[in-house]
Amino acid sequence: MDKMIDLAEQHILESASRLRHIDEMMAKARGARLENSAAAQADARLRQLQSDRDRLAHELEGLQRSPRREGPDFVKRVECLKGLLGSVGLQLEQLLAAVFERQK
Repeated sequence: MDKMIDLAEQHILESASRLRHIDEMMAKARGARLENSAAAQADARLRQLQSDRDRLAHELEGLQRSPRREGPDFVKRVECLKGLLGSVGLQLEQLLAAVFERQK
């Protein structure tokens, strides 16, 4: 059981790190300047990613405060969150790549 708890704790730490990375990328995306329809599309996508980020951050906070940090269900929830944060991060990286490509 200790290994499961350790695994869950590691996933929580990795999720918190991914969340910080997402926040850094969001700041870069907001600082980018685009014109016309590209700006509107990027802004709409950024708002959706921000919403996803906020929802996942709330879930992470709940997991971090959870008094019961053991069992396969908890580990599954943490693993799922880690994967979802990875997905949001990847989508944000793709958005940034497109934004900076358009600026060239």
